[in-house]
Amino acid sequence: MGPWRFLASLLLGGLLCSCASVPKSATAQREPTDVRLQRAVAHVWAKKPDLAHTEVDGVLEEAPLYRSAWILKACLFLDAGKPDAAARVVARLRELAPGDPEPRVLAALIDQRRLRPQGSWLDAMRRAWFEAGRPSLHHNERMELLHPMQDTVAIVWARTEDVEARFNAMLAGEPSAAQEQWLMDHVSGLRDPVLRLAAFEFFHRTTGPHAVVAARKRGRDLLRTEMASLAARSPHSDLPLLLLVGGTSGDAPFTREELPELERIAELPRYRETHMARLGDEAQWRLESLGVRYPDWRFYWAAMGTRLLGAPMELLRRLEVTKEGLTPEERLRLGVAAWKLGGRIAEGNTLFEDLMGYKLMEQGALLKGDEAGRAWAAAAAQRNLETDVASFHFRFELWPLPSFQREWLEASLDDEGHLLETFVAR
Repeated sequence: MGPWRFLASLLLGGLLCSCASVPKSATAQREPTDVRLQRAVAHVWAKKPDLAHTEVDGVLEEAPLYRSAWILKACLFLDAGKPDAAARVVARLRELAPGDPEPRVLAALIDQRRLRPQGSWLDAMRRAWFEAGRPSLHHNERMELLHPMQDTVAIVWARTEDVEARFNAMLAGEPSAAQEQWLMDHVSGLRDPVLRLAAFEFFHRTTGPHAVVAARKRGRDLLRTEMASLAARSPHSDLPLLLLVGGTSGDAPFTREELPELERIAELPRYRETHMARLGDEAQWRLESLGVRYPDWRFYWAAMGTRLLGAPMELLRRLEVTKEGLTPEERLRLGVAAWKLGGRIAEGNTLFEDLMGYKLMEQGALLKGDEAGRAWAAAAAQRNLETDVASFHFRFELWPLPSFQREWLEASLDDEGHLLETFVAR
């Protein structure tokens, strides 16, 4: 999300076999241990712990000093409610790597699960991370192996031609130019109003090869008349703002001709109607039924893809370069509108919405000449960034603990800002 982050790559291979007739002098081919370990992780998410144990034990038999495998084994025991077995694994891991931070976190997590075996995994992990000294797990290549990522677009594309399911996958992944073209040719198959709005914003994307960006204009044109009609009677400001600034240049100052429409938009009662929890549930329902496994964070990205956040970013860029061309009265009016609209956006339940909202409020206060308001909004945006940094160092998505990951994803969809704030202060 602007601040969207992480996600490692998936390397899965088939089992290699050797025939009895191969001469003894031949060197047997073996899969890389990384590939075998990631297959073990895939078994974890597929709810096949016995296969995961077998695979990771095989890895440790060949590579007994392989720390990522010991981490996975400890997490397997922990998720199964076997803290004593997990503790023995962590003790071995600490012998192998006494200075590494993951064993400290795992040891503290085991203590928390012993104290509250039926308690919240989120609370237990937060306490464990604090007790371990809140170590940074960023750039930890060993743990990257424990988070295989699926190619969501490829999986869904191979299994269905349903337009809504395919578009959910596109929001969550990285579609090709040909897949974008397919969506433009089948946009009438998007029956859900939320997805039609998201498609309209999707076609405003400006990244990618010139031919692809140019082709997206056709997608926008296919939906523009319908979107303009919806925006004219909408009580929410997301679509009207997209129509106002979507596709404009971030280098262009805001103009007096655009000011009345921005003022109208700023008076609308809410930025959007839909909630992340519902959007995430719908994306998960569509994608899981087609083979996208939990806890792939693509469910979250699919939900975020419907939030129409491109327009606030475009507006912010344009406000930042609006230095001349307006009278003092017009600057005041623009500042008031930006402050109000930023406040609406900051009411959202994602960290990125908070950040966009506070940054718009900061720019609005600057235009108004309100130093106290600017300082307040800037401080709120800074707190938001610090919260994101804390979660970035924790690397929550890397722990191969399905129970913990389920709780984290549900809490993020409910109120991401509140969740991450708990990892900043006790």
